[in-house]
Amino acid sequence: MTASGRIAWRTPLATHGTDSIGSVAPVLAGPVAVLAQDGTVHGLRIADGRPLWVWHGGQAVYGMWRWGGLVAVLTDQVSSHARITGLDAATGAVRWVLRLPGSGLLGGQVAAGSGLAMIRSDGVLQVVSLATGRVRWARFAGRWPGLAAAGGVVMFGMGERLTGYSARTGRVRWTRPGLPGQTQVQVQAGLALVASNGTGRYTTTALVAVDPATGRIRWRFDPGSSVTVLADGPAGLAVATYVPARRLYLLSPRTGRPLWRAATPVALGTVPLVTATRVVAVEGGVAGYLAVRLVSRNAATGKQLWARTLAAIPAGPQPVLRMGGQAIVQTGATRPGRPASLLSYDLATGRPGWHAAMPAFAQTPPVPAAGGLLVQPADPGFACASAG
Repeated sequence: MTASGRIAWRTPLATHGTDSIGSVAPVLAGPVAVLAQDGTVHGLRIADGRPLWVWHGGQAVYGMWRWGGLVAVLTDQVSSHARITGLDAATGAVRWVLRLPGSGLLGGQVAAGSGLAMIRSDGVLQVVSLATGRVRWARFAGRWPGLAAAGGVVMFGMGERLTGYSARTGRVRWTRPGLPGQTQVQVQAGLALVASNGTGRYTTTALVAVDPATGRIRWRFDPGSSVTVLADGPAGLAVATYVPARRLYLLSPRTGRPLWRAATPVALGTVPLVTATRVVAVEGGVAGYLAVRLVSRNAATGKQLWARTLAAIPAGPQPVLRMGGQAIVQTGATRPGRPASLLSYDLATGRPGWHAAMPAFAQTPPVPAAGGLLVQPADPGFACASAG
């Protein structure tokens, strides 16, 4: 799609009814877009959507990562035939194959420079070269999907402990105990943000920021309610709480202190846009706040600048995108089997811009490409062909 909302080209991708995990975000490699659909990987020319190559390597594609002119593709992650294949992005030729032992991998994987970090089903943490497919190092860490990477450090969290390993050698750089149990960790604003995904007696409401380079705790933020990290940007770190109090906060990444808070529910399926001057998020769509709105707030004060009602709430992790002076948001279909809307609004005024009807809901967020957006719509059950 162009920046004006016009569909520049549309290319159907064959479906086979075998992919049960949803779509994987497209990967851009120079003039080529690499897309996964139903266990098949497609290379398309970004300029006009022309198909360049097709590769089929498994029943389902779980992830894709680019390094230089290669794209590493993870197929059939939770199985006895899981593997990662390095494809030439220009031709689709297979450059290397790494077969994963046992029953595959746990949780997600994270890129660490030119390597890919993963937790095997036997609890072994390993880093694989994206260039060659060779295992750089492997060591037992534990059977828990708490994995993140930043600044040449691979971080693994389990129990109440976070450990940082050198992404290049596997040497332990630091260990940080005393963190929230049932650890989940993600990297935002250059920090390892640790929270608990436990329930009941395992629930810890604090959000803890750890320096990835040293393991030192930079700050703790505890509003007395479990914290969900949403997005970061020039103005700060946007987080939300849901139970019992529904709040949107903008935190200082340096101190963890709230710059402001707003008594509003932020939709779980949206990622706010945080600029230097404003925070734009989808709000509402939950019990007690059924109206769904796209709301722009002053980044310094949290004061509402403008709000626009949306017909449906976004589904899945859908970001509010910025393209020039526009805020772009995708909403879900109003009814199953109906088209989904991609909408633009003037970032300064909230005035509606263009409206593009997608043939189906795009489970993966639109990707900025060639001055416009690359969109891969596909119904959750893949009942219709995908289009770019």
